[in-house]
Amino acid sequence: MAISLEYGVPTDKCGLQLRLGIEKGFFREEGLDLAVRVIFGGPEIAAAYDSGRLKIGELGTPPGLTAIGKGARFKIVGSSVRRGAVQYFVARPEIAGWPALAGRKLGVLTIGSCSYWFMREVVSHYGLDPDADVEIVGLGPRYPEVVDLVARGELAGAIISEPNVSIGEAAGGFNVWLGLNRVDFVPSMQWSIVVANREALECEPEVLGAVLRGCRRSYRYAAENRDEWAAFGARYFDIPREVMANSITREFDDLHFDGQIDLPGLGVAIALQRRLGAITGDLAVEAITEMRFHGEALAHI
Repeated sequence: MAISLEYGVPTDKCGLQLRLGIEKGFFREEGLDLAVRVIFGGPEIAAAYDSGRLKIGELGTPPGLTAIGKGARFKIVGSSVRRGAVQYFVARPEIAGWPALAGRKLGVLTIGSCSYWFMREVVSHYGLDPDADVEIVGLGPRYPEVVDLVARGELAGAIISEPNVSIGEAAGGFNVWLGLNRVDFVPSMQWSIVVANREALECEPEVLGAVLRGCRRSYRYAAENRDEWAAFGARYFDIPREVMANSITREFDDLHFDGQIDLPGLGVAIALQRRLGAITGDLAVEAITEMRFHGEALAHI
């Protein structure tokens, strides 16, 4: 009998490859009846992992490290498909240049989410005070509306991921100013992590290993079957297949499909969060990472 389990994701646009893997039966073959559950926001979903309401799932490294630094009861067990900072800054078409953003509202997932920390880094780099010159708006449950919020002018810009980027660009609602994984002032770091609650790690390591194997198989299948990935995404998000295909093309070279953590990049992420003031104590990569799920060890769990 399959074990029912929820896998957490912090936005409605995350986990598409895993949804494809569920449809293909990859998790069922691991003995799992897996469902993807959305809890909007980094700090918000971190709280679910800490409490054990969610045993396993993903979130951005910045809110994950912030929570761990405050004593959250979960550890890093893997990487999502977006291992690097595969997010994009977009702005309304009539806005010309960074100074023109002064006094305007910029959207992020939630305050404290990874897009929040990246937004602070981006606007600071271009000479704007993130606390005084712009208003950073945490959208939370309104995040599914982010494309429309920018298009209608309620937001001047936002930091978002695919397929929202291609959806809004195709509709003419905004222009893409930069990709965070392609600029030198955003360090090359482990961005989106998979974490597991400590009690689950102690009591159900085999189940967690099965989830991670199913994730890796789903990622690799999507990478090897891009046309099917595009068709599935177009159907799931109810968008034109061409738009979904464009979204895959834009980010494909920045994705990683093996589920393995970039350990040096995780150290860089820790250093960045310390510099931004999100964490103050010492966090050692080895102490916050469950190494038994790393590399070939996963195959034996």
